[in-house]
Amino acid sequence: MLRSFGGKSICTTCYQATIELARAAIRAMPSNEKDRQCRNCRALHNPSLGSAWCSVTELGDDRARICANFVAQHAEVSRTEVSGGRAAVLDVWEAAVTELRATLGDSNYATWFDAVEPVAIEVDSLVLAVPDEYTRDWLERRLDTVVQRALEATGHGNLIPAYRVERSVTLLRDEQFEPRGCSDEGVKASFNPHYSFAEFIVGSGNRLAHASALACVDKPGQTYNPLVLYGGVGVGKTHLLQAIGQEAIDQRRGTVLYSTSEAFTNDLICAIREGATVSFRERYRNVDFLLLDDIQFIAGKEATQEEFFHTFNALHQAGKQIVMTSDRPPSELRVLEDRLRSRFAWGLTADIQPPDLETRIAIVRAKAALRYRCLSETALGALAMHAGNNVRELEGALHRVLARADLLGMEPGLEVVRSVLGDGEERSRCGAGDILQAVAAYFRVKTSDLAGPHRERSISYPRRMAMYLLREEAKLSLVEIGNHLGGRNHSTVIYGCDKVAVEMKRKGHVKQDAQAIRQLMYGVS
Repeated sequence: MLRSFGGKSICTTCYQATIELARAAIRAMPSNEKDRQCRNCRALHNPSLGSAWCSVTELGDDRARICANFVAQHAEVSRTEVSGGRAAVLDVWEAAVTELRATLGDSNYATWFDAVEPVAIEVDSLVLAVPDEYTRDWLERRLDTVVQRALEATGHGNLIPAYRVERSVTLLRDEQFEPRGCSDEGVKASFNPHYSFAEFIVGSGNRLAHASALACVDKPGQTYNPLVLYGGVGVGKTHLLQAIGQEAIDQRRGTVLYSTSEAFTNDLICAIREGATVSFRERYRNVDFLLLDDIQFIAGKEATQEEFFHTFNALHQAGKQIVMTSDRPPSELRVLEDRLRSRFAWGLTADIQPPDLETRIAIVRAKAALRYRCLSETALGALAMHAGNNVRELEGALHRVLARADLLGMEPGLEVVRSVLGDGEERSRCGAGDILQAVAAYFRVKTSDLAGPHRERSISYPRRMAMYLLREEAKLSLVEIGNHLGGRNHSTVIYGCDKVAVEMKRKGHVKQDAQAIRQLMYGVS
């Protein structure tokens, strides 16, 4: 098949070879190249690097910027010499790429192979240029077998992949990768100003976590390193994490970097794709405080765990403070690598329990004071009693109460609280026993089976539904739910509740089951 370019016809192989060469050259050359003219093209001095149809007389210097065949002369020193026949190298790699995409999927292929370039065939090796040592090491350890199988599947089983780092590409991409700065102003601007120690309400369920957080600021890297804060939703993990960061900045204790595990993973993927892992490591390892939220989300992500493992070691050995949050104890993060779990145990693991009634009342009072409002003791008690067990639910209920009071032109008293809570107050009268009986009756099982060891779907599904309803309707803590269901640990309860919540969005019958059980519980027709 012939392609047309510059008034001439060329074969598809030559065309693709030229395009691949141009892409490699463009990556190695700044886009604002001042002398990007044909007379500076390396292909003119070395015909093996270009096609005969590309010439100064054909295109002219004014077309050089759009010439797909342009290769700058100054790249000669830094680029690896192409050998083994350019067309042959590209043919082998293109065939392997098709197989790799089919095996790995487009996303994984883009992460690890977008920055890989075929360079040469030397004896029995296919030489591949990679942007940095991290990519080279990962390909050699984890994906080398996959590449070899792709070569075998395409008829090139005699070739062994060899990976070579090209410094020029690495340096250029590190310059192009612009990580977010770690200045005090920039970091503090990303914090919620209300997430400070001054606005954190201390109670029996979070006293240890609060004290250990303060100790991390007073003696960073010495007292508790790492510090792992874990607990359910809305108990104050992120509040304490950001409070540590803000206090460290205010006391000028050093450089602070706050990140979620999702942001850490995305930054790593971006750095790998851009060949900028050097900048990535400098950003995460040249800090005095690394604050990582929701560490459980790196579970199952091998590349992220690998990088975090080395980041953790670098910071810990340098005496820098590491603080992480999780929704469960590290020992129960089974998908997390053992070497990471063991390192998390080096410091202190502090549990944050849902606030008890007295703490909830204090939280509501403090939140109301921030809005310059005052609630009566009876209104505070009713709100704390029926609004929910976590801070977010309490704050949301308070906002609704205050908005309702403003709308009616009344003080936010007990009547307003009752009118806002409405069904929530009535439903809160439904106890754990009523919920378990309703679930058992609906699924025609025994309540003892829900708390028993059986794992058949006929029992496990009703048990998960009971977990979900005990949390949503009875507002019980994870530990309390586990106790009602045979002493199951809170990670099992989290899994059960989350699974039902997800299935309710995807499977109509699950939502219908929950509604039918609620009708049994509340007598709603």
